[in-house]
Amino acid sequence: MWQSEIYTLLENHQISFEIKTCDSPFELIYLPDYQLHLHFISLEIFQNATIPLNFFKDFSEKIQSQEQRIIHLWEDVYVQNPTLVNARILAMCGYSKRLNARHCFVERIDNPTAEVFLNENHLQASVKSKFKYGLFLKAQYLEKFIDSALIQEKNKPLLIAVATFSAGRAMKYGERAGTRSYELLRFATLKNHHVVGGMDKLLKAFSNEYQPDDVMSYADRDWSDGRSYETLGFQKIENTSPQNFMVNKQTFERLNINQSEGLKEQSFIQIFNAGSIKYIKLLHDKEMAKN
Repeated sequence: MWQSEIYTLLENHQISFEIKTCDSPFELIYLPDYQLHLHFISLEIFQNATIPLNFFKDFSEKIQSQEQRIIHLWEDVYVQNPTLVNARILAMCGYSKRLNARHCFVERIDNPTAEVFLNENHLQASVKSKFKYGLFLKAQYLEKFIDSALIQEKNKPLLIAVATFSAGRAMKYGERAGTRSYELLRFATLKNHHVVGGMDKLLKAFSNEYQPDDVMSYADRDWSDGRSYETLGFQKIENTSPQNFMVNKQTFERLNINQSEGLKEQSFIQIFNAGSIKYIKLLHDKEMAKN
């Protein structure tokens, strides 16, 4: 079973865990050294039991009220991309190569470059965006931080992280009327790597070029409690409602509920996630530091 592969991953890295009993029909384990829960969501249970719409959202809030973290590990997500899921779990346990943003520089990148990188390194893959920025590790640091198998050319900088942004939107109502807002759509680093200050460096490059009044984004509550956004100076606005999806029973392809019209219902399972946390970073009254 797919859960056993994760058990093996933890055991191979000598990460201790314990099976927890809880008020959930799904399997839950706890990694005490990292105050992290892994919640295994089997699609079979969705077929045989009625799960309340806010179940995962409420479960997240319960765990987070105890100053602990939780990942809702969906069967379809794992089956579709086990390598990336495993890398993210290990990264949350500190098993990733660390480098500093000062070893990197920022450049605008084209759509194909962004798509390839995000499809390989972001669980939600690429999405249509207006502005795309890449963080490149300088060539002189390649051998120090990167495995030789990942080095494409020894004297060529390596794309190590990507951030994409929406087009600007003029705000017409409320306290933000008259300002221009952008959305941070995607951010990902090369799997198995963590760039200290990487997102901050990309955000500053975008802000210096386009002078947005604010940047907003969403933290996926299946994976995040939003603390990384708060570290970057984002302010929490609200918790959004769970989002509905349809999952193909055979292929495990996940579709937004709006994409499922005309599909044969018997071939799909309807599910929902834990929702998201909406964040905003106000920039109009702050002078952005230069790179």
